[in-house]
Amino acid sequence: MRALAKALKEFVGGFGLPAYTTDSVPDDVPVPYLTFPLKEPEWNQKTTWYIQGWFRTTSNEVLTSKADEIISAIGTGVTITTDSGYLVIYPDTPLVQLMTDGDYRSFYISLSINVFQMPGAYPETPSETQQGSSETQAPGDTQEEGE
Repeated sequence: MRALAKALKEFVGGFGLPAYTTDSVPDDVPVPYLTFPLKEPEWNQKTTWYIQGWFRTTSNEVLTSKADEIISAIGTGVTITTDSGYLVIYPDTPLVQLMTDGDYRSFYISLSINVFQMPGAYPETPSETQQGSSETQAPGDTQEEGE
């Protein structure tokens, strides 16, 4: 999960605004900033994901400009390399929603994410047969009867 979190934070933070996971935004952080959830789908299983932008403005111009920048970077799908594999971010529907709450405005970009971890990305655990056996045999070794 650390490789995924690092890659997502670097990607979302690459748009010129501070980026935080949805559950780690400091109470005193000034707007504007971007948020994203940190969730890891199963191997090769696409799951919904999003980027949300938060601003204090009375105009939608700055929101749509930043949303367009992010959408352009994603295109029809963007592949991001991680320390243990790669992930692909795809546009989803509805692609962009604008929301207003007084002087605060936000955009919500609907996306999908698919994660592929390389073999060996996680520590290996012994198989049940290895755990239950005290004898080891090299590959290709055979034991004939009577030995």
